[in-house]
Amino acid sequence: MRQSWLFSVVHKLLHLFNWLLSTPAYIRYALVLLLTAFYFCLPSPLFDVPYSTVVTDRDNHLLGAHIADDGQWRFPVADSVPKRYIQCLLAFEDESFYVHPGVNPLAMLRAAYQNIRSGKIISGGSTITMQTIRLARPAKRNLWNKVIEMVRAIRLELHLSKSEILTLYAAHAPYGANVVGLEAASWRYFACPASELSWAESATLAVLPNAPGLVHPGRNRNTLKTKRDRLLNRLLEKKVIDTLDYQLSIDEPIVEHPATLPRLAPHVLASTLKKTPGTIFQSSLTEKTQQQAIAVVERHARTLRLNQVHNAAAIIIDNQTAKVLAYVGNTLPDKNNADHGNQVDVIQSSRSSGSILKPLLYAASLNDGLIWPRQLIKDVPTYYSDFSPQNYNRSYDGAVRADEALARSLNIPFVLMQDNFGTERFLQFLRKTGFTSFPKPANHYGLSLILGGGETKLWELAGVYSSIARIVQGYVPRQSRYDAADLSMPLLNKHDTLTIGKNLSTVPTWLTAGALWFTLDAMTRLNRPEEESGWEAFASSQKIAWKTGTSFGFRDAWAIGVTPEYTVAVWVGNADGEGRPGITGGSAAAPIMFDLFRLLPSTSWFQTPLDDLNEVAVCRHSGMPAGPNCEVADTMLVPHCETRPKPCPYHHLVHLDQSGRYRVTSDCYSPSHMLTRKWFVLPPLTEWYFRHKSPLYNTLPPMLNGCIDETLSPMEFIYPTQNVAVYIPKNIQGDNEQVVVKIAHRNPTSKVYWYANNIYLGETSQYHQMGMQLTTGTHTITCTDEAGNRIMRRIKCLNKE
Repeated sequence: MRQSWLFSVVHKLLHLFNWLLSTPAYIRYALVLLLTAFYFCLPSPLFDVPYSTVVTDRDNHLLGAHIADDGQWRFPVADSVPKRYIQCLLAFEDESFYVHPGVNPLAMLRAAYQNIRSGKIISGGSTITMQTIRLARPAKRNLWNKVIEMVRAIRLELHLSKSEILTLYAAHAPYGANVVGLEAASWRYFACPASELSWAESATLAVLPNAPGLVHPGRNRNTLKTKRDRLLNRLLEKKVIDTLDYQLSIDEPIVEHPATLPRLAPHVLASTLKKTPGTIFQSSLTEKTQQQAIAVVERHARTLRLNQVHNAAAIIIDNQTAKVLAYVGNTLPDKNNADHGNQVDVIQSSRSSGSILKPLLYAASLNDGLIWPRQLIKDVPTYYSDFSPQNYNRSYDGAVRADEALARSLNIPFVLMQDNFGTERFLQFLRKTGFTSFPKPANHYGLSLILGGGETKLWELAGVYSSIARIVQGYVPRQSRYDAADLSMPLLNKHDTLTIGKNLSTVPTWLTAGALWFTLDAMTRLNRPEEESGWEAFASSQKIAWKTGTSFGFRDAWAIGVTPEYTVAVWVGNADGEGRPGITGGSAAAPIMFDLFRLLPSTSWFQTPLDDLNEVAVCRHSGMPAGPNCEVADTMLVPHCETRPKPCPYHHLVHLDQSGRYRVTSDCYSPSHMLTRKWFVLPPLTEWYFRHKSPLYNTLPPMLNGCIDETLSPMEFIYPTQNVAVYIPKNIQGDNEQVVVKIAHRNPTSKVYWYANNIYLGETSQYHQMGMQLTTGTHTITCTDEAGNRIMRRIKCLNKE
């Protein structure tokens, strides 16, 4: 049967072709010209109009829109049109839409009859396809333009599918005032997407384009309701809706005033407007989380404004996918319309990093075996040629465990850690991680880099910490393998995805899971804000690895928190860089961060990456690899690494007299009467501060009279440090002042005698510092205590012009 049909068609086409060959040439030429004109009669592009820039959440809920360049609310063409609206539109405008080829002859004849009978034009008989052509190329209403419209409508039907034509019509139909298109009208009149329109709302928008200047919400409401209800009655008669739907629909009131479009992501909208104007950007945000995050930031902003702090930003990331769930680029403008830079997208702005990079340096040092988590790091007065770091509380611990230094965010241990790691190397590490906000060479930042000497972006910071969570969380389930895709910046586009699982390796592409796990563990020990005190006692409390940062001059306050599921990052400050007392990470940014975590579902904690940890013997006192003289060695897990810190240098064999009260040497005491003990001994400067913080520290016994121990010097220079040039200070008149030299002595009651270039200057006790009137050049400083111990240092003095 099918073969006979095809044969018949082919036969007729051949017959037509033979007939054309037998016609005169001018007829063939005319047909070719007509066919050519018909082919090219459709304008390209069909609609040459500007569109609004639109941002939606992942479920297509509108977050914000910017009006088109011609002042119209015209959303870009959608992928489809809701079925409910289509049924209303076809019932009202073109019931035979799916049947006719673009022109409905019966409708045209009926319109002609009605117009002749009434003596004026009351009906045009246009199909939806013809109306689409007229919307694309408006022209004066006359017979000639009507013919052109019909021809183009037929050509459009050959070019597009019926659903594509409906989509074009719905996107460009006028809905009154400056509202164009179904989606824009849905939001302007009913504050919802077209897919959520009710029957009554769909019917309202179906009749509006018929006379948008006469009937639209806000005026002529009775006329509009009459037309809507008439359409609903037709739908009832056609059994498109049932009686209940009909009754409920006609009871719905006509909207009185256009709604204000949402402004839930103004900074994402501004970025889209700049990069891809006139498009729909479907973000990864969720409307509910975005609304709640804005509310949290604004609640805290009201309090912050009392201290003249006007800006804050926050971002929430789903760690598994790297998708951004909430993006609050800045606080809302003040109600008094004061300009405080609220239009600035702080998430993408470079700001001084404060201490927020310390966990990254800690993890990198663990990764390379430069430190272990419980290893003691110096925390003493430290001087460089152009830099003297200070802890926030202006005190010193002498020595502190590495993980405790991170938990307490001590500055001096991390400056020493960066010096050991290498500034250039740390800078390259940050760039490899994904930071683009450190473009200058290492000597520009120096050792202050770890304390906020460089600038970073909240966006990049959140991306790196989210990557840490992915690496650690994925290590165990992937059978101790790493995925290169884990290291990623946040994804704001819903359609961007991580290529998880395609590039697995046992070799880490960045840092090891063990080093990162210990870093996250140390970050859980920070003291939470006052309102969070006692959180451990509540079963519902979340375990969060978090870190704060405060820049110099109280200009920037940072807080970032990480769980396996989420990363929350917050910045607080003033967009113009003005510092204010109290702008600290702990007091200004951390409370916002914890409130944002409360918006999120309960979280878990990271599995211990046992395959990336080694069991080692560690000196209990120093946290370093146990040496032969360590009193007690503990077994603990440390990150796997080919290298390891040096063995503990702080335990020594100490020889005592028979009473055990004095130290002795073989030069002054018979070895056969000596008592030998293993003793934990810190360097003099470290010990000076450490013993005040650690009452259990057991200081060395004094030397027996006449005995000198040259292996354990009781003195150490505090300032100046070795090989550091010293600038001679000047007073207000420009005259040279004294250079102050400081030392530490194990025995606070011991007297110290001071010499400069072999010239005696005086003696000190308890607090050992001496002012010296020095000239430019090199000088030798000598200190001798009353027991005969001696230390020397050569310093170079310069004039500061």
